[in-house]
Amino acid sequence: MANTTKTIRASLAKALEKAMNGQLSAEDGRNMIGLANQISQSMAVEVKVMAMKLKAGQKVEEFGQLEVD
Repeated sequence: MANTTKTIRASLAKALEKAMNGQLSAEDGRNMIGLANQISQSMAVEVKVMAMKLKAGQKVEEFGQLEVD
């Protein structure tokens, strides 16, 4: 399975869910805040990449399918 922006965001969302359920330490919970920021940033970057590809006449992947390997 390829690493895509969708799979990375899903992993981070699962970790945030654990933090909300008290299954992570306070330190890990704080680290989740940084990861949540990364989710937001990755979505913004993905939209920018899609816009550039469209301008260049290239095929655009479905949102969440941008490979990051």
